[in-house]
Amino acid sequence: SLLSMKFTDKIRHHWSKLVAPLTGQVLAQGYWLSGWDYYQHYCHHNLPGLAYYVCWSSHQEIYTPPRSIYPQPHQGFQRTTVTIPETYWLAVPQAIVLSARQSVGSVIAHDGRVIHDSSRQWSRPPTDNQACHYKFPRPRTVEKTIAAVGIGGGGMNYYHWLVDVLLRIHLLQYGDIWDRIDYFLLDEPSPKLAITLDILGIHPSQRLYARFDRTLASPLIVSPKFPTSTSPAWHVEFLRRTFLPYCDTTRCGMPQKIYISRAKASRRRIVNEEELLGYLAPLGYRPVWLEDLSFVEQISLFAQAQRVIGMHGAGLTNILWCPPGSRVLEIFPSASIASYYWVLANHVGMDYHYFVSNAPPLPQQDTVINLRTFRQAVELFES
Repeated sequence: SLLSMKFTDKIRHHWSKLVAPLTGQVLAQGYWLSGWDYYQHYCHHNLPGLAYYVCWSSHQEIYTPPRSIYPQPHQGFQRTTVTIPETYWLAVPQAIVLSARQSVGSVIAHDGRVIHDSSRQWSRPPTDNQACHYKFPRPRTVEKTIAAVGIGGGGMNYYHWLVDVLLRIHLLQYGDIWDRIDYFLLDEPSPKLAITLDILGIHPSQRLYARFDRTLASPLIVSPKFPTSTSPAWHVEFLRRTFLPYCDTTRCGMPQKIYISRAKASRRRIVNEEELLGYLAPLGYRPVWLEDLSFVEQISLFAQAQRVIGMHGAGLTNILWCPPGSRVLEIFPSASIASYYWVLANHVGMDYHYFVSNAPPLPQQDTVINLRTFRQAVELFES
């Protein structure tokens, strides 16, 4: 049964973590700082299959400053002009790909050097790359072309799946490589998100899920650039173009004003949420619990929303589906601010507002909202 298979996978996973340091081997001897460096070095060596394809050139994006009740924007929103680096995929012949969590997508080239920017360790010094120091299971040879698109743990996070994993998959739609790929090595998605792979045409038989005990050698490994910056506008356009057509426009009674509740989450909850809802309900806001909705139901809900209020969290990724000209008010539990959803709102064409709770910190980043200052934020949001 599926349940017993998952239990067996867990036992195998933990066992492999124990034995890899004893029976495995260090697979890389040195590094290439980037895929471009590797390609430049070998492009005249007639390596069969070697390719470097630029999907998007480096360019600048300009974001509209957020609106709030505060005199000056928080420093997290002060970079209104951002340079998006060149985005590409690299085809590496006779290579090895790792799939342990911190090394998912790390590609070791035929010369034994790891391509540093191919994994989630890109922000660390390349001399610290785990492929050069940690022991991994001996590679199993697969005589097929593999695309390494996982990011490590992204399959269970709604934001990172849509914005990071699907970005890497999207890059493979450029440059006449898609039909040459036999397998996709990626994070195992939650059941709710697996439908996105179906929509993209990746058959279940093509999916290799990242496992600690899965180290693969292949005649050709295709590695899209690892996400290293804010979500670019072209990816948001791709997501809307690909998934918005699945919106169920026939559903009646969908609220135009949404409050995203995190009451069922394990952290970042609003302790006095009932008090907030008592204020928001007369203004027309309806609470939603996104854990209870399918992927298509979430698209359908937000595609018809004009106002969205919610605590910082993956549920706000759904503003991807909102109409241009709609508005979002993001609540932060503290002054530690991540600007992901501000960027998404800009790309969608939404009016972005934010509110910061100044309450003393609570465990799990929970917070109590000061209703008086929150009313001021909502009044501005509604005006």
